[in-house]
Amino acid sequence: MNKKAPSRLSLSVCFSCWTIFLLLPSNSALAYSFNIPSSPSIEAAQMGGASIAFPQSSMIASDNPAGMSYIGNRSDFGLEVFSGTFNSTFGSETNKNDFKTTVPLPSGGFNFDIDDKLSLGMSIYPIGSGVWYPNAVVPGLGLPKAKSKISFVNFAPTIAYKITPDFSVGLSAILSVQQLQMRGLAVPQANGGLAEVPTHGTSTAFGYGARAGFLWNLNSMFSFGGSYSPKVKFSDAKGYKDDVLATADGHLDLPAQAGLGMAVHLTPELTVAADYVRIQWSDVAFLNDPNGNGLNSQSVYRLGLAWNASPSLTLRAGFNRASSAVDSNHTAGNYFSPGIMNKSISTGLTYKLSNQLDLSLGYEYGFTNKIKGTGLSQGTNLEAGFNQVLFGMGYHF
Repeated sequence: MNKKAPSRLSLSVCFSCWTIFLLLPSNSALAYSFNIPSSPSIEAAQMGGASIAFPQSSMIASDNPAGMSYIGNRSDFGLEVFSGTFNSTFGSETNKNDFKTTVPLPSGGFNFDIDDKLSLGMSIYPIGSGVWYPNAVVPGLGLPKAKSKISFVNFAPTIAYKITPDFSVGLSAILSVQQLQMRGLAVPQANGGLAEVPTHGTSTAFGYGARAGFLWNLNSMFSFGGSYSPKVKFSDAKGYKDDVLATADGHLDLPAQAGLGMAVHLTPELTVAADYVRIQWSDVAFLNDPNGNGLNSQSVYRLGLAWNASPSLTLRAGFNRASSAVDSNHTAGNYFSPGIMNKSISTGLTYKLSNQLDLSLGYEYGFTNKIKGTGLSQGTNLEAGFNQVLFGMGYHF
């Protein structure tokens, strides 16, 4: 082993500790409104999130822990600067509420090859939802300004093992910190009026889960991968467990997720990658309540292209499309978490400054989506769109 490896590993771990420091106190991922980001990996985000069979950074455990076997000794830091615009009405198209927000979303990870078969590492990534409306949900009732925060920071310590040089399996534990806050939420009463749900401040809960995956490099042209994570289960949310989350036994979980991916290496310099991911929102209590959020499970399609234009420069482009988690009959139930952004295009590049350090820069454009309420949600309309700047730094040791 290289004598410099231990010191470089220490530097790598410290690099990731800065990521943890940045993530924990932030409102990260609120802007995604329950739309899981294309990818916390900056390289994959430039390709519409396509990564299950094409690992490029130590954030790969967020999609496929087996990918850690093929990225070498490295540490990564990513920053996605999200700029979103949200326009909503509630109950009537004249009762308008809108806001704009810019949120930094950091992520990171590291990986270390113990030997030619065994790799150890960790990916750190955020998910979440939230709104900051400037007005009350319904004027004239004395309600405070409508605000919500549901954020998750996930830590995925990972072990990956090459059964053969071309076939790897991986397993991640998922250790998650959740923060929940709701203010100005109003619920119908038996007399037909609305009453405010008490505000309990910010509640912190902890969850646990796992993700398993495989990656098979069939030959020099084709790679296949797959992964699965069951539901991440959380402890009770203090305060909210007795009212907002009462129908869900007091806690809010993250959904099960399964994915398949394929990468076609058309030439040594040119790769096309595609993923299919299924996110089971409809199996999460509270989120699947037909009288509330009524979320549908999502099918997500990712397609990306990577071209090594030179030994120092890689160019990428991608597309991401998901089925709608929110339908027109449940816009009212999702007023506090308008997760309707489900289509984006992206592009970017990575430039190697040296054998140890590379920098990535990209851009993702989320197409504006609008859902007009029907049935009991008539008059409640949701509209959202976003732009996102992607910045990443990778350190090889």
